[in-house]
Amino acid sequence: MFKIKHFLEPVEAGDGQRIWAEPIGLTRDLREWCRIDHVLCHLGPTRELWDWFESHPDGYDYFRACYHEALANGPAKPALQQLACAAMREDFTLVYDGDDPQHNTATALYEFLSELEAYCTDDGGEK
Repeated sequence: MFKIKHFLEPVEAGDGQRIWAEPIGLTRDLREWCRIDHVLCHLGPTRELWDWFESHPDGYDYFRACYHEALANGPAKPALQQLACAAMREDFTLVYDGDDPQHNTATALYEFLSELEAYCTDDGGEK
């Protein structure tokens, strides 16, 4: 199962592995403080798209469409498929940096991963 949390929200036991997929990195101190297990900036949107979205907060639909297109056609798609299937067996938390809890990088990534879950078997394997 996937959860989505802002990096300042408290860490909970049920968070499972915590994933940072923003296109900006984290300092070691911030990574430890937020208990981020995986910094996967390469799974985030391009910095150009992320900067655009930061300056156009009402443009989530455009941001999401561009981000999903990049994920669908990018080299990480097989790894994302494996992550989507793994989430059927274990917990992951996608951690974001933005101000809007419904419109952010983690939410857009979650939506993409949810679509990939349709290609997983009931036991969390790939079809």
